Amino acid sequence: MAEEAAGGQSSEIKALKARRGNAQTIRDQFQPLLDDAFKYAIPYRKDTRDDGPGAERVSEVYDHTAIVSAFRFGGKLQSDLVPPGDTFFKLEPGPLVTDEKLRDDLARELDGVRNVIAAALLDGEWDNAFAEMALDLSAGTGAMLILEGEGEKLARFMTAPISEILLEAGGYGDISAIFWKRKWSVRSIRETWPRAKFGTWLSETFEKKPETEVELFQDTVWDPKKKRWVHTVWCEQNDTPLSVKPYRTCPWLTPRYFKVSGEVYGRGPVMLAMPTIRTLNTAQRYTLQAAAIAMIGIYTAIDDGVFNPDHSPIAPGMFWKVARNGGTLGPSVQKFPEPRIDLSNLVLNDMKLGVQAAMMDQSLPPDGAAVRSATEILERVKRLANDHFGAFGRLVAEIIVPLVKRLIEIAYARRLIQYETPIDQLLVRVSVSSPLAIARETSRAQKIIQWVEMTKMLLQERSKLVVKDEEALLEVGRVMDVPQQFIVTPEERERMRQADAQAAAIANAAQLGGQIAPLVQAGAALAGPADAATAPPPETAV
Repeated sequence: MAEEAAGGQSSEIKALKARRGNAQTIRDQFQPLLDDAFKYAIPYRKDTRDDGPGAERVSEVYDHTAIVSAFRFGGKLQSDLVPPGDTFFKLEPGPLVTDEKLRDDLARELDGVRNVIAAALLDGEWDNAFAEMALDLSAGTGAMLILEGEGEKLARFMTAPISEILLEAGGYGDISAIFWKRKWSVRSIRETWPRAKFGTWLSETFEKKPETEVELFQDTVWDPKKKRWVHTVWCEQNDTPLSVKPYRTCPWLTPRYFKVSGEVYGRGPVMLAMPTIRTLNTAQRYTLQAAAIAMIGIYTAIDDGVFNPDHSPIAPGMFWKVARNGGTLGPSVQKFPEPRIDLSNLVLNDMKLGVQAAMMDQSLPPDGAAVRSATEILERVKRLANDHFGAFGRLVAEIIVPLVKRLIEIAYARRLIQYETPIDQLLVRVSVSSPLAIARETSRAQKIIQWVEMTKMLLQERSKLVVKDEEALLEVGRVMDVPQQFIVTPEERERMRQADAQAAAIANAAQLGGQIAPLVQAGAALAGPADAATAPPPETAV
């Protein structure tokens, strides 16, 4: 623990407060964009710091298209990238592992590591946390904290609303620090960090009023000297940090959907569609006003001293006192012309379709009806993948790869795996096997199959001089994420070749023996009488 600095708080807390202040300044410049996103598209993902729990949140929203599309975008992203219940990533040898036997041995070992760490994603907590993060990601940036679990839980996944997060940009456009602020009760702090050193105020509050809430800061920064991520937990009511823990991998996932050069926060489909979302909301408000005017009406009245609108309620069976209902001067009360609601509906429908298209809220045609060909299925899969192609690389780099690295570190710390497998993408690499990734790889597998088929059709038996059938089909199996237990190993292939060679030798020998025996018999039959006449007499006993 660092020595106490001037002012009571430790030097490391003062350093974190300075970095947090700089991150807050950058966030304030970006905040208006997030405010619009929270107001019109993801109102239920804003923290309760300003409005408190139970706030309505949609009092200024007149059209729910953006809200529904944001939920559908999150669900579509989850089903395409990290489908619940499926293992959506692969650990496999990198391009530097060229020896076939070594590659297959390493693949089987990595498959075991994959099964261990994938078990942490099957208890439902990961699925819930990602669903919440995907909603934030529709606005551009998500944040999820992954810490080591206890007991039967390998890891804990906690999604923080982006409104509670401050980010600090690194030198290469990455994230070098994550600052999280949220109110915690003193009791929850003690239960979460039982070994924390409480000061006088926290100790007394825990004894007298344990449900008192304080702002708790969880700051994670990269230490370039130690080559570690340092996760520090602190609060203003304590002079020293409550917890300081280093990690080899970053405990945060902070994906950005799209990113503008020079900005640390991302921009998502909500921000791309924001001009239309704001216009749609305003147009819907005017349409509702026009509908109210059409149903209830606006009335003009002549100031003749007889009709009093304050004493003329609009209700069935009411009688108004007026000076006249007709005549040369016209009626005392007359209804104002109704607005054209049908024209506004045409504009609204076009804008709704535009918002849904920008937020990828467009489903594929139904899968029923006639049986579809392989080409049609392939085209449907490609269309599914094209929605996220622009952001796919960033999503993999900022979600899948750091998630696998983090789970490997946690599993190694829990002694569930023997080695902390390094992911360098050269010797060992992480690849994605979700529907979105398989859709991307489908074209590659299709090219291999088409080339093999074309070569065999043109060269027939001589195609072996050009195509390595076994290697090509093995590569297609890896692309399609076929489990390793269904792929024949090099040793098994060698034993199969030897067995085939022995069977062929036996068959050849049997065939050769079958051809020689009739010749011998035929020769003996032809030479029999002559040989008997010239044969020497049998020997007699003496």
